[in-house]
Amino acid sequence: MNLSIRKLTVELLDDWLSYFDKDAFSDNDEWCGCYCMCYHWNNALQKKRAWNCDKDCAEYNREQAIDFIKSGRMQGYLAYVDNEVVGWCNANDKKAYDNVNFNFAKQVPDNGEKIKSIVCFSVAPGYRGSGVATALLNYICQDAKADGYVIVEAYPFQHNKYHAYHGPLSMYKKNGFELCGQIEECTIFRKFLTNN
Repeated sequence: MNLSIRKLTVELLDDWLSYFDKDAFSDNDEWCGCYCMCYHWNNALQKKRAWNCDKDCAEYNREQAIDFIKSGRMQGYLAYVDNEVVGWCNANDKKAYDNVNFNFAKQVPDNGEKIKSIVCFSVAPGYRGSGVATALLNYICQDAKADGYVIVEAYPFQHNKYHAYHGPLSMYKKNGFELCGQIEECTIFRKFLTNN
């Protein structure tokens, strides 16, 4: 498999949209309208419309995602095989995610470190289990270190049956992440980049 990773830019917006329009949730109608907006949802958006990730919210979430990508609020990485997007990871500065800061900051307080958060993976059905998520994770950690981040933080669930979009717990453990906290089934894992 000829896999390559690219950081999302405005120039790659059409690739990103094509992936979410056709492939990302081609096997999951309940999430087909998400456009990776969950952790970006905030009170201002809530006043305009109740958030959901099904078909009914697809057009609205798509429009919001386009605006967020163009402004830099939504960032992440695309995985390509032969110039076709087969995976995506939503990763950005922790401060960019309203829901992350609301839910997780109290559990594991920050001490002013520069933290990159990983909030979502999406791998096209035909490529799941082939190492796409791990390749994205490793690339993100390298890129974060080059950008001066001290910590990469992720939020995998203990049981991935319905919540694999955070990435499997085992993947983080195998790649140098350490458990730092937990909220019910959702764990908080960190990789300290200064030690690598």
